[in-house]
Amino acid sequence: MDSKKKVLVLFSGGRDSSATVIEMIRQGYLVELFTYQVGKEELTGFLGDSAPDIRHKELLKAFPGKIIDKRFIVGNTYLIRKLAIEKTNSIHVVYPIALALAVHCGAVLFCLEHGIKDVACGYSGYQAKEDRYIEQREDFFKLTQEFMMEYGITLHAPVIKKSKEEIIDILEQSGVSSNSLENKSIFGGVSFEVDKALAYWQESIPFCREYITKMRSLNLQ
Repeated sequence: MDSKKKVLVLFSGGRDSSATVIEMIRQGYLVELFTYQVGKEELTGFLGDSAPDIRHKELLKAFPGKIIDKRFIVGNTYLIRKLAIEKTNSIHVVYPIALALAVHCGAVLFCLEHGIKDVACGYSGYQAKEDRYIEQREDFFKLTQEFMMEYGITLHAPVIKKSKEEIIDILEQSGVSSNSLENKSIFGGVSFEVDKALAYWQESIPFCREYITKMRSLNLQ
């Protein structure tokens, strides 16, 4: 398959990111999976497999040759600490946005290093509405798209307009389990005010740019 058609999918192992894998394969992409791990090692199940491991195996079986076998895992709390934890007592911190920015900064660095021009995330409108995950709202998704385009990377969200039922159907049509395997963040589903969240985003982006520039310079030395 043409390497120009490779896409990096931000993969948690949950329904939405798994359906995103399937949708990007249907669009003709070769999929590489990217999991951003914050804090302790991923939770493991009865057989020692983490949630992303379990779903990864299902997807590989359903789509042989369409997904790269090795999943790329980043474990880095630096951005979360700098964007959020250290600011908790001084500004209005929006932790879901801090986590989303950390994930996407990690993806930008990976893409720049490996020459990947497309990234896909499992943002879904029903999550933004039901669980109040503000980073998944379409307005904040567009801000993330603009940020990644600064680095020549196109961000896709193929299930952002789909309902929970439609996403379950995508999985079941392909023989992939529709159970929710995703590890939930303690910062997910919290109340927010859009104006304060937007101000927090705008304050955080310059640091993200500086971080990417610094990390790229270190890797080039």
